[in-house]
Amino acid sequence: MDVGETRALRRVALLWSGIGVLLLLAFGAAFAAVQRAYYSPTGFVEAYARSIAAHDVSGALGMPGAAPTRAALTAAKLPADASRELLRSDILPTIRDVEVVSDTAGAGGIHTVVVNASADGTSVSATFRVRQTGSVLGVLPTWSFASTPLGVAHITVAHAADFTVGRHTVSPRAAAPRQPADAFSVSADYLVLPLAPLPLEHDSRYLSSGQVATSPEPGARTETTVDAQPTPAFTRAVQKEVDGFLDSCAKQTVLQPAGCPFGAVIDDRVQGDPRWSMVTYPVVRLAAGDTGWTGERTVGVAHLDATVQSLFDGTVSKRSEDEPFAMSLSNVTIRPDGSLAIVVADAS
Repeated sequence: MDVGETRALRRVALLWSGIGVLLLLAFGAAFAAVQRAYYSPTGFVEAYARSIAAHDVSGALGMPGAAPTRAALTAAKLPADASRELLRSDILPTIRDVEVVSDTAGAGGIHTVVVNASADGTSVSATFRVRQTGSVLGVLPTWSFASTPLGVAHITVAHAADFTVGRHTVSPRAAAPRQPADAFSVSADYLVLPLAPLPLEHDSRYLSSGQVATSPEPGARTETTVDAQPTPAFTRAVQKEVDGFLDSCAKQTVLQPAGCPFGAVIDDRVQGDPRWSMVTYPVVRLAAGDTGWTGERTVGVAHLDATVQSLFDGTVSKRSEDEPFAMSLSNVTIRPDGSLAIVVADAS
């Protein structure tokens, strides 16, 4: 073999050696990328977060350690019987910009991984704890959540029976039935996915609340209150009922209409039937009480027309005067059929 052939073979050998090195480097890079993406704490948590962002609730809950088992919830000191009603894809916000921002190795091989994202344009963050559970082919580690990635929202609906999230109406009484039948406020525990704040509200004909969001950290329990308050329609409806009640009182042709907040005392003899009419109706102002809505003490004016004969000298005169009165409402409740039950507290 001459010198030229030898040099050519060397060049070929070097070329193939270079290709082999590049292939090894490429394989190593690909292997490292796969390991980071699928077989690392950050890759595991990011896959979970992206499942939630894709509204793939079953996929997220199916990841190792993610299922809300009684044992996992008890270990996290969370209510083991918390409702799963809010673990549904159709109420989740739009989640974008999922990013793992830190991975901190701790005692016992536990990694603490922090994820940032945006939910409906609002910045959100969640902290997860994961641990290695084994490996694939002895070189690719597998991971699981070391503690539940879910949180629990203890949701109270004040002064109403339900709340809405998206187009879904939720009744805390269904999740926690052992509540008094006449409870003015109801509450229950609900499992909630991380990075997915849920806007809660109540909106009905007579009651409405502002919107509040619930987004507990993984393994944490938060308190959220949906505070339902009277709508103008509710106040108008109660006012109409009160006005009608007072009109019926005014139809009684006696000095002291029975069960009514106004009346008059005349020491002389009344000839014929006294006549009542309403001058000013008390203005209804509703506030939350212990068991129902109440109406604060307010003043009205009724007018009395009567013919009076003096017991002293027998003279007859016409009495026409206004009679101020005060009244309040001790309890106003909304019946299941939408009608109102109103109790007048006092008459003085």
